[in-house]
Amino acid sequence: MLLAQTYNPTQWNYSRWTMDNYVEEQPFAVLLGLLLVIWYIIYLRATLRSIGGFGMFLVLAVVAALVWVLYDWGMLNLENPDVNTWIAILALSIVLGIGLSWSIVRRMLSGQVDMDNVDS
Repeated sequence: MLLAQTYNPTQWNYSRWTMDNYVEEQPFAVLLGLLLVIWYIIYLRATLRSIGGFGMFLVLAVVAALVWVLYDWGMLNLENPDVNTWIAILALSIVLGIGLSWSIVRRMLSGQVDMDNVDS
């Protein structure tokens, strides 16, 4: 959702809205931009802490291989740039989603809880 709110091929996204309304709504555009940056920092930091850079690469590689298989089987046509943009948004969203929920999955699989700080 964060990626699609920032940019997507439709007219309903922050980038397009800012380009169209920056002069009239400059303070609001800056506020929304700062909130998006904070949101990205939170998501990326949580993802990097849970699965790391290599884990992010592996998840993205699996999604890319899935897209390749779907294209090879003729189930996906990559001629439309809007479809390609949505596929990229979906792929990056899957990486962030797995990164944000990895602690829950790990706890369910192993029964161990992840903790950064333990109060004594």
